[in-house]
Amino acid sequence: MSLSRRELVMLAAALPGFGGLAHAKAPTAAKTPLPFNPAPDDEAAWERIGQEFVITGSHLNTGTYGSCPLPVLEATIQYLRGFERMLTQPHIDGPGLHTQLERFLGAWPGSVAILRNTTEAMSTVAAGLDLAAGDEVVSTTHEHIGGKCCWEMLAARRGVVYRTFAPILDPTREADMAAAWMAQVTPRTRVFSISHVHFTTGLIQPVQALVRMAREHGIITVIDGAHPPGLFEMNLQELDADFYASSPHKWLLAPKGTGLLVVRPDRIGTTWPLVASGNWNSPGTSRFEHVGTMGESVLAGLGAAIAFHQAIGSKAIEERTRSLATRLDAMLREVPGVEVVSPSRPEFRSAMVAFRYAGRSAEAMQGYLNSRMIRTRRISEGGLEYIRLSTHIYNFPRDLDRVVELLREMPAG
Repeated sequence: MSLSRRELVMLAAALPGFGGLAHAKAPTAAKTPLPFNPAPDDEAAWERIGQEFVITGSHLNTGTYGSCPLPVLEATIQYLRGFERMLTQPHIDGPGLHTQLERFLGAWPGSVAILRNTTEAMSTVAAGLDLAAGDEVVSTTHEHIGGKCCWEMLAARRGVVYRTFAPILDPTREADMAAAWMAQVTPRTRVFSISHVHFTTGLIQPVQALVRMAREHGIITVIDGAHPPGLFEMNLQELDADFYASSPHKWLLAPKGTGLLVVRPDRIGTTWPLVASGNWNSPGTSRFEHVGTMGESVLAGLGAAIAFHQAIGSKAIEERTRSLATRLDAMLREVPGVEVVSPSRPEFRSAMVAFRYAGRSAEAMQGYLNSRMIRTRRISEGGLEYIRLSTHIYNFPRDLDRVVELLREMPAG
């Protein structure tokens, strides 16, 4: 059952932060069906899909978190409301949700643990491996805090060596990128901690080649995959990494507070859980999930997010989001003073484009665009000072035209 117009208005009145719901269009059942597998430039189809969102302005920061479509909001809210009846409460089909995730990700049966976010998943792996003083973890200088701080804490606490190197940022060949990683290997290297997609510029790392090369050297691969689920078509069995951490609240458009850890089956039983509760010594991934009471309404939303995504088609979503990013990249490169720092070749670029603008700070640009109802991400980590724009299925060519026009009009200083 969908929320009625009256219920949406009442919810908006009770929760001002949900004001957009009061202005949402009629529930999905009253609309035409979602287009399946639309072409990247089928604007009529994407406009229909855009009706499922309550966004005000232009949301160009999916790289931080996506906007849940109405079916996901409805599933989450309905479960939460039903649970508070205390009697005749709704029930999450845990095994069914895990199977749904395994199929969506191309993961091994029984390999998925549902956590809260990528940060928790990465910390679970770092704390769960038996690394000793002097063992090396190799990564790059473009890692998100959620993927690097777990290793920094191990370095401070156990004497593990966390080493980073500057990656190739505008590659022409995957082989060169992989070679840069392999050049860091020493006899003490135990772990490669690899961002599948760099949060700074949207650069796609050659994870397939790196996993294969690392295994040949006895090196464990831990993939910070915060972005790919919902952005790329996935086949984690084919990738075959030891660990893959993700946040479906980004590109999959699931509720905030949903995270994933996919563990290669032979690693499950030898990886310690982060929190000890029931099932801590289970041979399955429940050892990582049982952390006490938590809100299960987001799990209802997670299942709805997968269904929404599949109703449109993974390939169509990837082609649409990446084609918009390619268009945006080209437009930004035509603005005098703008320096695009994302990869120039589209095969290495995801759906995020980062740039600098001479005479204008990233902080000033973000404030300027935000005041005009355009949400962005300032990349200030490591002193980089970029603005990053993300393109997703609720973005349209007009959004890109407007942000570029506003940048052209923005005065220096």
